[in-house]
Amino acid sequence: MLCYLGNQHAILSALRDLIEAAEHSIVLQMYLFAANGDQTLLLPREGAFPYADTVAGWLVEKKQRRPQITIVVLLDTNTPANPQLTRRKGVLIRQRLQQAGVLVLSANLFDTEFDRRPRWLSAMNFHLHHQQVAESNWVEHQNRWQALHNVEDHRKNLIIDGGRAGLLTSHNLFDPAFDWHENMLWLSGKVAEQLWQQAMVAIRAALLLPQPLTETDRGLLSGLVADSVAPTYAAPQEPISPSGRPIPNYPLPLPPVQPELIADPDCALLETRAIRGRIETLIGTAANGDELLLATAYFSDLPMLSALHSALSRGVRVRVLIDSLHALPLPTLPSWLTCSLVNHAVLCEAQSLQQRYPDLFQLRIHQSHAGAMMHLKSVARLGQRPLLIAGQANFTPNSFSGAYLETDIETHASVVIAAYAAHFEQLWSLPESKPLLTPRGMLALLRIWLCSLLLWLFARAGLRP
Repeated sequence: MLCYLGNQHAILSALRDLIEAAEHSIVLQMYLFAANGDQTLLLPREGAFPYADTVAGWLVEKKQRRPQITIVVLLDTNTPANPQLTRRKGVLIRQRLQQAGVLVLSANLFDTEFDRRPRWLSAMNFHLHHQQVAESNWVEHQNRWQALHNVEDHRKNLIIDGGRAGLLTSHNLFDPAFDWHENMLWLSGKVAEQLWQQAMVAIRAALLLPQPLTETDRGLLSGLVADSVAPTYAAPQEPISPSGRPIPNYPLPLPPVQPELIADPDCALLETRAIRGRIETLIGTAANGDELLLATAYFSDLPMLSALHSALSRGVRVRVLIDSLHALPLPTLPSWLTCSLVNHAVLCEAQSLQQRYPDLFQLRIHQSHAGAMMHLKSVARLGQRPLLIAGQANFTPNSFSGAYLETDIETHASVVIAAYAAHFEQLWSLPESKPLLTPRGMLALLRIWLCSLLLWLFARAGLRP
């Protein structure tokens, strides 16, 4: 089964439902799992809903009720491990889970495409001697190495019971991001089993690195990975589906959502290195009269812009929705760099495309603010051969090159595509932001020149925003 979820209530409800339904095992892969104030770079946001604590509480309560269940949380090292390095002192999400018996691992980032990056600094060769790093400070060391190489485990997946059901989402478990506009796909059947196998590969890779685990825990994880090929338990006959039941103390006045499920959909799981090729095929096979609906928070990949240009020349209508990036709680200087650099290429190109194809090309900048970022990563082709690719990969070189670990879903299911299209139209109708960069005025030209210089310097250093 497959269904598309596009509002906060449905996403939160689906997370709870899947955790409640688990009988033998839960694996959560999460790029960012942190409470408000648990990040050094991101500023705390007053009044943020305790999203991370809420989901962590469900996992802890599940472990307390069913001590025999295996719960594994695989985190990117952007999720902090040392409270002394955060803005909010006290017990971190990572520590709270570990204290409850949840097995928390740091992702192995050495499977990314970091070998292509220049190593001008000796610290950038950390991967050559990582085994010499003590277990106690492994996360901090890999975090610094990760920053130098600009590599990340960007996946946000939840899967239970050997692939019985799963969730694939763009949504981080981070308090200030709770009210952002996101997409989520509920999975069961063959594609859910594929997601489970992907998670097992990630766990196997993580166990090659220093991890704060007892020998008993390591044995348990090794058994979980070994049993994944042929689970020793039988999956229940009754399929799981999202309930849409209300969430206690939910802060927004949204009605419960009962999504429409598709049985045995035509879909496929796309891992990191396959995503670019499939999106290029989706765009490249669009014909005259088709329409492309592309929504992504970050768009800086030039080859993808070229693919859109070719589609426009064939008479394909293209609508692109990006974000102004003002919702990120960053200090002033990082905020300016992010807003100025990340979507710089598409903003500069959009004006010429709009002039050349006034009836075919439209670009809107979602006016984000605290709690309202447009954080989708999806593209759909509407027409005679509808197709949707949605998930976690931004339209950036890092996501498409393999530097970031990502997961997307490709599906021809008309109901799922229609649900995404309706969500896209809803977001398209929201207030629009003015372009971050305009080609007019000396100040704007100076900013464009400065941004171009910074992009060149980043590229020389092996960093690509």
